[in-house]
Amino acid sequence: MPTPIGHTLAGAILFAAQKNRRVVFFILLVFFALLPDVDFLFGFIIGDANRYHHFFTHSFIFVILAGLAGGVIYATWKKDSILKSSAIFISAGISHVILDILALDKREPFGCPIWWPFSNEFVISPVLVFSDVSRVSESKYFIQSLFNEHNMRTILIEFAVLAPLLIVVFGIRKLKLVRTKTSGLS
Repeated sequence: MPTPIGHTLAGAILFAAQKNRRVVFFILLVFFALLPDVDFLFGFIIGDANRYHHFFTHSFIFVILAGLAGGVIYATWKKDSILKSSAIFISAGISHVILDILALDKREPFGCPIWWPFSNEFVISPVLVFSDVSRVSESKYFIQSLFNEHNMRTILIEFAVLAPLLIVVFGIRKLKLVRTKTSGLS
């Protein structure tokens, strides 16, 4: 499972591809890219932070419903397209699930229940791109357990894979802006 940094980079990649440059839009994309990990909070309440991790919040149904709700709220607030806003927020949530499927998972059940509630099967890619995150379950020590050498290597892998994508998407976006401006001059 990637770290919050990896999921934030995925949200940034989606932001880089958009015309919308509002800071609040960026914050919301990152929020939806991180949202499936809200399941840690359920575990924190009972003292076992990992207890519910990778369950229903890591399904396509959850991220679609959350993205639709976010899209409707954002579009109503900013007088924007509900369809476009929902699609990009759903994409941010799906990016989370996809990154988790592409990551080493050392805790059973392995992978994510992407088809929940239609199936309880967990899916994980046979080709793993990202490392896992080393952490303890006990809520009292959970946060401090995240700061270790293994997780720093995990973050470096995330940057090595996702930062070049971010740079390419920003570059393509810049090229489109330059072409649009220069074509308007002729």
